[in-house]
Formats: sequence, structure tokens, C-alpha cells
Amino acid sequence: MSDKPRALVLTGDGINCESETAVALRMAGFEAEIRHLNDLISEKIDLDRLSSRYAALAMPGGFSFGDDLASGRVLALKIQCSLGWDLPKYASRGGLVIGICNGFQALIRMGVFGKDVSITHNVSGKFLDTWVKVAPAGTHCAWLRGVGTMDLPVRHGEGRIVLATERRSEALGKMDRAGMLCLKYEGNPNGSEERLAGLCDATGRILGLMPHPEAFVRWTSHPEWTAQPGRASAPGQGLALFENAYQEALNARA
Repeated sequence: MSDKPRALVLTGDGINCESETAVALRMAGFEAEIRHLNDLISEKIDLDRLSSRYAALAMPGGFSFGDDLASGRVLALKIQCSLGWDLPKYASRGGLVIGICNGFQALIRMGVFGKDVSITHNVSGKFLDTWVKVAPAGTHCAWLRGVGTMDLPVRHGEGRIVLATERRSEALGKMDRAGMLCLKYEGNPNGSEERLAGLCDATGRILGLMPHPEAFVRWTSHPEWTAQPGRASAPGQGLALFENAYQEALNARA
């Protein structure tokens, strides 16, 4: 048995970024295990078993269950109702969670970031497939500490973060004070309120984001890498998030 912190990477119908996410976690130092949602349900991996076995949980991107009932909704219901996972409680026990793209959508559907947050179609009405610049806001999020401006790819049709209109100011102020507005776009490619590219929960240990950090863990993944061929063996900027999580997992053991 390895003494490395273990990370669980969810897969299931329509999820398609589990391998890249597992590679990113392994590069950072985790022992990453890809498990199908149905197997976890059949084995009755409840919150206690999740907490005892895994230091981190990754919910990768894709189109879980075809997004037929709104993006991430079926995945969220299966996690909550079939597994009974309370992810804020998992975080309070020292666990780390990252939800990327579709995984972020599921976290929102689960209410991890509050009842006043939702996500919907890009303001353009078109699927977005490009590279963007994002920058952390504040230091509350464990995944983003010490990280600067990053180039990351985005690929989504429903990435626009919105707040309940009638409670917008109140919700925004509360989230800002709690350090939850943790990642913002330079520009606003999908029309998200406050240029939000990601959110963290009040503990700072659960991060959801629309850009794909797992898709840029090697410099050669960048579309302009040949302009700086001397950096061909360098890590991509997305790797820093997973390295931060690994350090947090080690600190939790101390």
C-alpha cells in the first residue's frame, strides 16, 4: 500500500475528463483512483468511508447523463440521494474537493455554494471552446493559494454563473465576505456575473471552476508553446492547483 494521500476521481455516464484529472493528481503526488459512480453506489461508499479512504475528491468535466435535466443535475442527485455525501461535511473533516466544468455544475446543483447561486447557458447562446486568462481573487481557497494569472482552456455551453435577482446584493456581499468569489476571468467570455470563473465554499477546501486546469499540466498543451520551445519540458500552469491540494493533504496528516 502506498503512503501517498489518496484521491478519488469520479467517472460515469457522460463524464469524459477522468483520465486527465487523475494524471494531474498523480503528477502532484496523489495516489489517484478512478471509480465509476455506479460501483460506488453498489459498494455503499458512504460519507464515512469516503472520508476515511480519500484525502481528495475530484469531479471531472464532461456531460454527465447527457445534461438532459440541466447540466450536472442528475449527477448531483445521485451523489446526494444514492451515496448520501454531504461534501461540506467532508471538507470540514479535512477533505478536499474540486469540481471542474460539469463537476462544478453538479456542485452548484447540490447547493454547495448556497441557494442563491445557479448556472445557465452562455450569454452568447453558443458552445465556448477557447483559452482564457483567469486570476485568483483573495487567498481563501486552498487550491489557489499562491497562484497567479493563468491561461486555461474552457469548453462549455452552460458556464454562466448567475445569482438570484431579488437577493443579488445580499448574496454577493455574503459570498465576498466569506472569500467564496475566488476565481475571475480577465474579460467575460460567457457573461458570468462579476466575471466569475469559479467559486469556493466557506471552508476554502471545495473549489468549483469552469476552466480546465487538468488540461494544462504540461507546457506543450498550450497552443502557443512552440513560441517558447525552451519551456517544452516545463509544467503547465494548471498543475499548481493540484500541487496546492497535495500540500494541504499532507498538512492535514501532520
